[in-house]
Amino acid sequence: MKFYLSIAVLLLVVFLVAPALAQQPTQHAFIWSQKSGMKDLGSLGASSYAGAVNTSGQVAGYFVTNLGDLHAFRWTAKGGMKDLGTLGGSFSVAWGIDDSGVVVGAASKSSGAVDAVLWTATGVIKDLGTLGGSSSEAFGINNKGDIVGDSSTKGNVATHAFLKTGSRRMRDIGTLGGASSSAHAVDLHRAVVGNSTTSSGDEHAFLWTKSGGMQDLGTLGDSGANSDASGIDKSGEIVGYSFTDYTNSVYHAVVWQGTNHQISDLGTLGGKNSTGAAINASGKVVGWSDIN
Repeated sequence: MKFYLSIAVLLLVVFLVAPALAQQPTQHAFIWSQKSGMKDLGSLGASSYAGAVNTSGQVAGYFVTNLGDLHAFRWTAKGGMKDLGTLGGSFSVAWGIDDSGVVVGAASKSSGAVDAVLWTATGVIKDLGTLGGSSSEAFGINNKGDIVGDSSTKGNVATHAFLKTGSRRMRDIGTLGGASSSAHAVDLHRAVVGNSTTSSGDEHAFLWTKSGGMQDLGTLGDSGANSDASGIDKSGEIVGYSFTDYTNSVYHAVVWQGTNHQISDLGTLGGKNSTGAAINASGKVVGWSDIN
């Protein structure tokens, strides 16, 4: 289970379920605060989904158009929901937003190829390229403009996590010994978290730094258990999930803390599974859990 759906999975889901969308409940993106509660952000078509929010309350996500395509959006309290467009194709999604309103995600070209993209605060779309392969996607951005995600490599032989800083090309940050990796978040020190396959074929959360390279954060379970990291705060605390019982598909939200990145089980709300999605500067974790 990945918290972030790959572009291929998203496109497959839309292709398979589009005929049945009219029979399903419409879902809308929302923003919630303790002061105002849950606010419906609406949609520019059918259902909409929020993926990220910045400190000023700007939201990035995607909506399903009336034709069944996915389009990225940015929502602001003043301007409402705006379609961010594509690279000439029919598809785009947004996964991250910084405090200046810059959004990152992925979009398709007229050829059908999908690349990681950046939308400026004024809505201009920029193709971020790839690691030499035919596709890429961006999942996270920090307030320095550093961007992370994953991309197919030359010859499309693998998918690797990348870090892009400024105008420089994407940097391949490797794997934990396996064929694939994906980066989900980056902090102001350019520490990157995500997940990667290991040499044994398991999927483990990782922390990458320029000085230390990619480090395996481990799991709560025995051999064969998987884990994933989805967020990192300014003090280096990392949040995500880990399987506790892979055979029976039991996974719990976790945090990795301290210089040794000790993993701690956050438990559930009474049900079987939970996952950690994000962590803020004061160490508060958000995610979701089964309740029964």
